[in-house]
Amino acid sequence: MRIGLVLNVLNEEYQISVYNGVKKQCDELGIELVCFQLEGIQFSKESFAAKFPANSFFGIEGIILVSSSLTDGYKLKDKSQIDKLWPGIDVISLGLKIDGIPSLLIQTDSSMKLLIEHLVRVHNYQDFLFIGGYEYHNHSEERKYIFEKTLQVYKNWFPQIKYRIKHGDFSEIYGTQAMEDYYSENKKLPDAVVCANDNMAIGVLKFFRIASQNSLHCAVTGFDDIPQSKYMVPALTTVHQPLNESGVKAVDILKKVIDNESVEMESYIESNVVIRNSCGCKTDHHSITINTKQVEEIQSNYMESEQLLRILSYMGQELIFCQNEETLRHILDNYLKQLEVENFYVYGFVNEIGDDQLEDVNNVLIHPIYVRANGVFQQNLYDEKSLPLNRFMESLREKNLFNLKNKIVKFTNLGNQLLGGVIYEGDSQRLPFLCSICIYISQAMVRIKNFEQEIKRAEFLEQEVSKRTRELLEANNERMKVEAEVLRISEMERQRFSLDLHDDICQRLAGISMLCRSYSRMENGIDKNQIVELADLINDTLQRTRQYAHNSYPVELESLGLNDSISNLCNSFVLQTEIKCDYNWQIPENVLFSNTQKLNTFRIIQEALHNIQKHANASKVEVNLSFKDKRVCVEICDNGKGFVVTDNIKKGLGVSSMEYRANQINADFHIMENKPKGIKISFAFDVETDAKHFLIK
Repeated sequence: MRIGLVLNVLNEEYQISVYNGVKKQCDELGIELVCFQLEGIQFSKESFAAKFPANSFFGIEGIILVSSSLTDGYKLKDKSQIDKLWPGIDVISLGLKIDGIPSLLIQTDSSMKLLIEHLVRVHNYQDFLFIGGYEYHNHSEERKYIFEKTLQVYKNWFPQIKYRIKHGDFSEIYGTQAMEDYYSENKKLPDAVVCANDNMAIGVLKFFRIASQNSLHCAVTGFDDIPQSKYMVPALTTVHQPLNESGVKAVDILKKVIDNESVEMESYIESNVVIRNSCGCKTDHHSITINTKQVEEIQSNYMESEQLLRILSYMGQELIFCQNEETLRHILDNYLKQLEVENFYVYGFVNEIGDDQLEDVNNVLIHPIYVRANGVFQQNLYDEKSLPLNRFMESLREKNLFNLKNKIVKFTNLGNQLLGGVIYEGDSQRLPFLCSICIYISQAMVRIKNFEQEIKRAEFLEQEVSKRTRELLEANNERMKVEAEVLRISEMERQRFSLDLHDDICQRLAGISMLCRSYSRMENGIDKNQIVELADLINDTLQRTRQYAHNSYPVELESLGLNDSISNLCNSFVLQTEIKCDYNWQIPENVLFSNTQKLNTFRIIQEALHNIQKHANASKVEVNLSFKDKRVCVEICDNGKGFVVTDNIKKGLGVSSMEYRANQINADFHIMENKPKGIKISFAFDVETDAKHFLIK
């Protein structure tokens, strides 16, 4: 039989005492025990962590839920909530009553009442401070209720009785802090401090030791009767809860439930008041006679605790610098060997799991980080980076590496994010230290994860820098090519302009000059027809000169605008080539062209028409300008002979010139086949729009 014990954390005596009682009875009955520490788990959210004691992982047949130790334990009201967490598993509650499941309760009301009566009737205390645990925690609230109710009764005889309430977290530190706050606020101490547990009461006694130079002291009482309470100076007056006995009885009840035997839905164990010196009594009614052997045992335990603290301190210092799992394994193996821990297993979750996520616990993937089994570090178990948790445990059992009779399970986490878990075993004295080691491991896993992310980010940045450097080199090379191409185009444009002037204008002027000389040598003078011929030649030359000037810079762009300038260009193209040209302008009047956009658009269309005239052998051309999504799209299509368009097409002067001009206005430039024949040249670029002022054509 294998059962689970679910509690908060094994780092303080209340829960360790319950664990020891459960463990003792399990050993007696031959039952395997798995203890789950669900520190900070929010049960109300049905979290993955709360579901963790699943059959698929551990084969648990029953669970003892130490409901009084859980922060959110008071929210577990009935069996339906338990069934959602652990379906198909028998569960009993220890500490709090949960409807529908067997609950083992410690009867403390009468003991708490007797303790308060002792302080009032025996010691005549009248000014009280009650330091409770978490506000609304069931046990803390019950003790506070009895405290207040008892004092209210006694106020009928002692009207001067008064009290104050403070709430904390059940820890020694809070007990000390509560007294510091109270003394700072009131500048005096109460007659008696009643604490909801022994840990806070010990914290109050430590406050008096710290403030001993001021001779501060008052009566102090606790609750639980943990082992340290009897060895305090003064010894602590408290209420004894039979925690070991409750653990033993809880195992007996759960075994009967698993064996389908009938049990009471509510079972009780009585508590009793333990009067020692801290309440003001001179004689310890529960004095302990300690023989030499016991003194030696106490001294030995003290020395061992000091040694364990030193080892833990050194381990924590080394783990601060841990940056990878290999180093983590080395540090763990070194110090767990010194701590004489035989079995210790660490695993990490492959995927991130939040504490409040509803995950399928049967499909949780983990990767093993460290395995120490039977006192030996298992170095060959880390090849598999991802496997189901239950398969990992099965593999350990198959290799005879997971035969623990009493397993303790704890999560490693960062806030609500679960990083992985630890499974181990240890004696009572080492349990708090092992809990601290689990915290160290959590911190190391976070550092390892952050370091790995930093490495990946550095690699990514390095790749991005290399990529960007290549892109910059390529862009620089491309820029140099473009600049060279621009210079080549400019030179060729100048050559073409010079040839046009030389072959056309200069020849015409030379002809006019020769004609004028010829006329000057005529003896009979020049007749009218000769003068008209000469005037026609001069007018034609003037017209051609204007055309060359226009080709150099279309002045009408400024005066007429882009639409009319392109229209005139198309009409001139028709007159010069007798090729039909359809021109279509579909640009809204509120589109604003920059001067650069107007000039380069005109020039690209002009160059395209020139190339069609020279090379295409076309009978029809279409020039279309449209507007969509703040972009102007220009298309020049012909039905000529065309050519095969490829990425590696050899670019002549005309195509290079058009690409260059498209680049000047950040336009996407394309040359493609025009179905069924011919070529289509297109380019598109972004423009501004003006909703208030419309351009005039």
